[in-house]
Amino acid sequence: MARSFLPFLALLIGLFVACPAAAAPAPKPDFNGSYELAGKPSGRVFSLEVQLKGRRATVSFSASMTDGAGAAPDADGTGKVDDDVLSFKFKDSFNNEGTCKLRLLPNSSLYQLDMVVTKVVEPSPLHFYSTLQLKKTSARPASP
Repeated sequence: MARSFLPFLALLIGLFVACPAAAAPAPKPDFNGSYELAGKPSGRVFSLEVQLKGRRATVSFSASMTDGAGAAPDADGTGKVDDDVLSFKFKDSFNNEGTCKLRLLPNSSLYQLDMVVTKVVEPSPLHFYSTLQLKKTSARPASP
């Protein structure tokens, strides 16, 4: 009779050990650092720099075509982190303005950047501003 109890006891111990690990919350994303486009080359280059001080962020990005054609916007902005999302506003070198949200994709090391243009002065760089998937290339921003 004692032998039939051992598999049940082992299962019970296994559940107690596994359940706390499964219930542990996912780590909060650290947005501080450098990012670039993820995935296959698309003919475009996009780099994002984020510097955090507490929940406040200073952000800059640049975009271009790999062949050097067309507009190549640079932008700066500020924002903050709330509920695991970095939200910021930007103004680019063509005086276009917009808002962005950066979030870590669930169960992934990729980030999603949702960009919305709120003021258009020069439309030539607008094709860069959409929903982008980014990978973090460094935990430190390239620029101070």
